[in-house]
Amino acid sequence: MQTKDQLINSFSEINMKEYAMPIICIYNSPTDYKGMFVARLFDVNKPTPIILMRTTLDAIRKEIPENFSLVPKQAGEDANIVETYI
Repeated sequence: MQTKDQLINSFSEINMKEYAMPIICIYNSPTDYKGMFVARLFDVNKPTPIILMRTTLDAIRKEIPENFSLVPKQAGEDANIVETYI
């Protein structure tokens, strides 16, 4: 069963300590949100319903918490993934 996405205004609304390993993946124009950049919160490798949407990549990057670091893109990742932060 697919959980409905929970759109947030800022990652500051989320208590990251509730997650074993919070990861933020940024997608460019995913199937369900065409034309938007979407940052989805994952807990280790499990997607959560928590998303942040912006019209530009730069606007999304400004929302990434300071204590997160950019990790290199992995081979075989979804083509719509632009960046991943841990």
